[in-house]
Amino acid sequence: MRTLPTPPACGEPATVRIELYTADSLDACAYTCPAHTIHVTAVATEAGMNAHPVGMAPDVERPCGYVHVFPTGTLASEAPDPSHPRWCDRGGCNRRGGHRSPTLILDTNRPETSIVDVALVQALRPATAPMVSLTSVEGDAASGLMLSLGQARVLRYRLLNLFGMAMTTSNDERRT
Repeated sequence: MRTLPTPPACGEPATVRIELYTADSLDACAYTCPAHTIHVTAVATEAGMNAHPVGMAPDVERPCGYVHVFPTGTLASEAPDPSHPRWCDRGGCNRRGGHRSPTLILDTNRPETSIVDVALVQALRPATAPMVSLTSVEGDAASGLMLSLGQARVLRYRLLNLFGMAMTTSNDERRT
């Protein structure tokens, strides 16, 4: 387990969420005001973490200096539970009948017609493999898709190929 140095806590409303990663996982999120973003990023980097400042959702209110440590990361204070995969959020597994990672919303910071999120899921039965769950919500309608890790890997490569094609204009110049 690593220890995150204590970031400054001025108490002003936070406007930036800094995702803190080790090589293996998303370990924590630190919330800062604009004046402390650079300092917290530097402190995390000195602690051997990768710090990625991102915007905050409009409905989230946190004070500068607030840190949320994910129970699945290397900063967690609890010993790992061998009955859960490392990525499992450990909340409601028995009720759901499976393990589930924290849900990641695909937020483009632009208005979109649908909300899409992605998570890892795995049945509680022995010897089951994790799968990728994609959920799309548009208005009152929701649809879901389960992909094996192999399908998700191939989808990643296909999407990268499509992004490359989309970034090329008709005369093969790169868009900026």
